[in-house]
Amino acid sequence: MEACNTWQCINSFAPWVSAFGTILISGVALWLSVRDKFIRLKASYSGSLIPSYDPTILDTYAYVLDFVNVGAREVQVTNFEWHWKHAPFLKKQRSVIQPYLDKRVSRLCSKFPMRLTDGEVARLFFAADFIEKLDSPDRFLFPASKKKAFFRIFTSEIYLCTSVGRKLKVKMKTGMRREIWRRYKKYNKSMHLASRSSAD
Repeated sequence: MEACNTWQCINSFAPWVSAFGTILISGVALWLSVRDKFIRLKASYSGSLIPSYDPTILDTYAYVLDFVNVGAREVQVTNFEWHWKHAPFLKKQRSVIQPYLDKRVSRLCSKFPMRLTDGEVARLFFAADFIEKLDSPDRFLFPASKKKAFFRIFTSEIYLCTSVGRKLKVKMKTGMRREIWRRYKKYNKSMHLASRSSAD
């Protein structure tokens, strides 16, 4: 076969290239027309500084769950859930926490249900000791056993609940699980000392 070095040979591939381009353009157009129907939220859980008394001074550490609608479709967020397990291979448990009832952070929290249009942001703040202040922290992420606590803290996940029944996973920022683990060790130590002093 002679070397293919003429324009006639090169042009023989033009219909194939044209067909591929047509398919590609049609696919992109279809995706652009459909993607606006999807729920698109970006959410993260991280640490933040908030004002305590003077609104101009950021002097109190807290956790913040913030989320933004990055899609054209309007989204209504109805609640959020913290999913965790008592131990490996067991069914996941769900905890619903209401930080907006905590007077220390309630003024800063968005209220449910939250209807977000494109670009709108909502935030929930948690006092740094919110787990310790729960009625039963041992039934959540702070059990007496360190092994169980470690497992729960490092495998738990947060999900946003929407009005259409879809749940969206929240991204834990780097270091947040270690931060909760440090707080657990401090809490566990204080509980241990309290039990020893009561026993004496």
